[in-house]
Amino acid sequence: METRSLDPADIDRSFDVRTRSFGALPAEARPQWEADVRAAIEQGRVVAVYDGDLLVGRANICPFAQWWGGRLVTMAGIAGVVVAPEYRGRGAGTALMEATIDRGRELGYPLSVLYPATVPVYRRQGWEFAGTQNRVVFESRLLRDLRGGSMGVREARADDAGHMVDVMRRRYAEGRACGPMQTSEAELREQLADDSVFAYVAAGGFVLYSWAGSDLLVHQIQAGDTDTARALWSVVGSGSSVARQVHAYLAPDDPVFLLVSDNVARDVRQERWMLRCLDVVGAISERGYPLDVSIDVPVVLGDAQVPANRVAGRLRVGDGAAELVPGVADAHAVRLGANGLAALYAGTPMSTLVVAGLAAGGDPESHARLDSAFGGRRAYLLEYF
Repeated sequence: METRSLDPADIDRSFDVRTRSFGALPAEARPQWEADVRAAIEQGRVVAVYDGDLLVGRANICPFAQWWGGRLVTMAGIAGVVVAPEYRGRGAGTALMEATIDRGRELGYPLSVLYPATVPVYRRQGWEFAGTQNRVVFESRLLRDLRGGSMGVREARADDAGHMVDVMRRRYAEGRACGPMQTSEAELREQLADDSVFAYVAAGGFVLYSWAGSDLLVHQIQAGDTDTARALWSVVGSGSSVARQVHAYLAPDDPVFLLVSDNVARDVRQERWMLRCLDVVGAISERGYPLDVSIDVPVVLGDAQVPANRVAGRLRVGDGAAELVPGVADAHAVRLGANGLAALYAGTPMSTLVVAGLAAGGDPESHARLDSAFGGRRAYLLEYF
């Protein structure tokens, strides 16, 4: 078997393998699926594994950007990973993900994220659990009771997309967010053009929601102050006479939990996602860090798949930035493989990593310093891809 870019001539075969892996798409969805695949092939974002001339698996690299510590970092979202049933367990999946790592690095992505259908194959290649996507269920009356007051809220128009992007950027940067993706203006315009999506905007925020059966589903809400948050949530809650429940994709520490009058988290569904550092030097230098933290910790970083990510030296953080300084391997260094570094990057405490066997070496003081640099807000995503 060998890996290379997907040949456009194999799109029909790719669709067949996808159907055998995930089930049939509705017939009306195939033209858009095919258009998306062709565009990704042209951009070099589809990696495939072949047995001779036969396509047996492929994976898509989606061009995203995530906020980490309040700074935006480009990220390769891995989706559409499929292997023909008769080739599973024969190394095709491993070869495919190794090639996907290489391609992601070639395309310049320092990070990669995926939602795993199965964990072992990704974990062996250095992806590790990092954060969650949280879908919370409210009683809609609790949102209605927030009352919007005199805050001006109106239906959003296509030309509001730029303002909405600015709101997101400001909220994620000021809140030192970890994990959420930055929606582009083009993507927001597409959502605003969708008749099934209801969008409202205020000076300091916006909300996007839709029907989900007889309930309502909030896809995204951003609010920069109390009055805006109350106003936007109360618009959603105004449908309480028809929709008894509101589902919402939220950060674990969203302000709404502190605004409503009762426990909203009676039903929380979590999807866990995995992270990998494709370019360790780039990932560490592009991330944001607390402004009041200054550390200098000896580290030895390993990576079974990417020799360039094997670094011995010191990790230095100061003034909200960090760098890896190559040097000699210190006998007292903190030792992390690709999995351990991914989990630490997302804020997993060192004590957890040590017990899980993902970190070794160092001492309590160096562990506490690393926690102070990478800890803080829990990592989350609002989207599924």
